[in-house]
Amino acid sequence: MYSAWDEVQPNHIYQVTKSFPLTEEGNNGLVYLYQPIIGQKALALYYGFLGDKDDQYENEFAHIDMLDALNIGLPDFLAARKQLEGMGLLSVFAKEDPEFGKMFLYRLEEPVHPQDFFQDETYSFLLLDTVGERKFRQLVRRFQPEKPDLSDYQEITNGFREVYGALDESRFIRNAPNLEKISDDYQVPTNNKMQLDEQQIDWDFLYELAQRKFIAKENFDENFKQQLTLYANLFGFDEMKLVDLMTDAVSLADGMIDQKYLDKTIRQQETVKKEKPQPVQKEQSDDQTRRFNTLRQTGFTENDIQLVKTFQSTAPMDFLQAIKNEKHSYVADQETWLLKTLVERSPLPNSVINVLIHYVLVVKKNSFLQANFVNQIATNWSELEMNSPEQAIKHVRDLVKETKNKPSKKSRSSNKKSQPVRKETLPDWVDNPTEEVEDPAVQEEINKKLQDYLKRKEGES
Repeated sequence: MYSAWDEVQPNHIYQVTKSFPLTEEGNNGLVYLYQPIIGQKALALYYGFLGDKDDQYENEFAHIDMLDALNIGLPDFLAARKQLEGMGLLSVFAKEDPEFGKMFLYRLEEPVHPQDFFQDETYSFLLLDTVGERKFRQLVRRFQPEKPDLSDYQEITNGFREVYGALDESRFIRNAPNLEKISDDYQVPTNNKMQLDEQQIDWDFLYELAQRKFIAKENFDENFKQQLTLYANLFGFDEMKLVDLMTDAVSLADGMIDQKYLDKTIRQQETVKKEKPQPVQKEQSDDQTRRFNTLRQTGFTENDIQLVKTFQSTAPMDFLQAIKNEKHSYVADQETWLLKTLVERSPLPNSVINVLIHYVLVVKKNSFLQANFVNQIATNWSELEMNSPEQAIKHVRDLVKETKNKPSKKSRSSNKKSQPVRKETLPDWVDNPTEEVEDPAVQEEINKKLQDYLKRKEGES
């Protein structure tokens, strides 16, 4: 079974780098804004790496020294490290050294400035979901930019030219090559933004469609492309759907898109279309046939296989909406944000995220996707490298079986004196108090309704 030792070992050597010293704003952001999200161990690890970076006598360290300094084990270290990676605070590089074996380079990233943190809706939601509304409002007030009342004032600030005069153009030209080299030296790599796979979208095709709708290509900078990629992953939008949505938010005067209006429009969508089929799936039809035959041989029913197909062909938001409809409920704003964050940050494929949704809402009979519960499951499944829906289904069934066989708290209490205490090996999130659906016929009926709904929806679109 996979463990932390497969990724890093205590005797592995690492180095630490950071392009610039940690700023005061970055430090405040770490303590007050990032820490509630990443946890104390991850925060301590960041400062531990920062201390290594500032060490004047050593530049290579063994992981065992960091484990001892923080008084944590290897699994906790790796979990904390991944918390930093996921929030864009740490970039990790590895190489094989002929003498020392596997070596790591940890590059500390500057935390997002508090002003940029609150301007980013994803960061803000993560903080709100962690600390609650009352504390969130306190933090907003703490970092809110000061805006004095200038209504009775007239600005009389002097301009640069008024104070310093004109630059010596000839001297500037003579020094231009040296200044340009210095400028290049200060261009440092950074990775403190969320990363998404842009290959999800055929950009040439999207640009061609956008041009027909008089949407300027200047809109498509890296940040906007990242946002479109998220929409494609989360909602299953293809290039045509994305352009249709952008058309509603574009200015006819200059072809520029109001990105905030576009985001609001997308989040208010009552229905979303089925995820675009990938051509590679058609090319691998024989492989898919062999795959499903193997599943049949290992105990998967035809209903299970149909459910696997549904999991891998449906966008997570569409899948969540379908379950909510069958339960005569609705998707809350918090659930939309939670799913957006999950698709954007976790390494789980959409099909496995759908299994997770199905597990929480159908198997566990919850009526709502609770953030802490879902994130604990997603973290556990990420560490177990769940890459296919059938793998996730088998894992869920094993958990349900083990949970049923686990003695109740009452019986454990009555046998406490007569039996040795056994450390529970199941993840904590299995102990969620909501009981699982015990009747397979009930699950099969819900699954059938779900598939019927998705087929009707596909026909409407």
